[in-house]
Amino acid sequence: MFAPGHITGFFAIYKHSDKLKTGSTGAGITVDNGVSLELKEGRGNVFYNNERVDICAVEKVIEYYKKFGYNEDYDIIFSSDFPLGSGLGMSGACALVLAKKLNEMLNLDINYVEIAHISEVECGTGLGDVIAQYVKGFVIRKAPGFPIDVEKIVVDDDYYVIIEIFGKKETKEIITNEKWIKKINEFGSKCLNELLKNPTLENFVRLSYEFAVNTELIDERILDVCDDLKFTVGASQSMLGNTLFCISKKETLEDVISILKNPIVCRIYY
Repeated sequence: MFAPGHITGFFAIYKHSDKLKTGSTGAGITVDNGVSLELKEGRGNVFYNNERVDICAVEKVIEYYKKFGYNEDYDIIFSSDFPLGSGLGMSGACALVLAKKLNEMLNLDINYVEIAHISEVECGTGLGDVIAQYVKGFVIRKAPGFPIDVEKIVVDDDYYVIIEIFGKKETKEIITNEKWIKKINEFGSKCLNELLKNPTLENFVRLSYEFAVNTELIDERILDVCDDLKFTVGASQSMLGNTLFCISKKETLEDVISILKNPIVCRIYY
């Protein structure tokens, strides 16, 4: 079972007493690299790329499904080309794919997407990844949380998404800091309005770059590389992480790869 990675270009934060209505607006793209899940008989351990881990959102999902008879006679094994904590929605992907799996395994008719979203919100690890990963593709989130209100933009298959991970960044440190929230919401709302007027990938990545620079969330190393990639459709920083993403057509793909040190080449996942 699989859930895609998610690149957030820009966002605005919305808090509500109802966790289902807490979330974010903004825009992003899902990619065909993400998280695969396998359950094996075991002792209730969680593994990510063969390393035993504690993923808060996953623990929340497990606790929820225990009420419906899930027991910890299984090891939960996640595998991915992406590390945790790099702004590619891996926490949300893990929560989403596990909730879906347990729903099926226990033969439940529960909205597993809501469970995964609430788990991320409670942990402070994400606000909109789960919804985008459920919808898939180039997704504009027009309202926070549930009910889901998105615009899904269809683009042709001539685009590649190239990712370079520079390091980790803790989402919670940003989305709980009032100084950052004010700045993010100011520019995130402007970017959303601009994208809705012209919902193209080219406009998306341009606005993402402007958001990253104006909020001062962009890493200096990523800023330098973005300058080197101006010949592409565009490049920016995935939110919230020290990860560069570049959108390229086939004719410029090899040049992009030659510039980056550890490129991961993806396609948009629908």
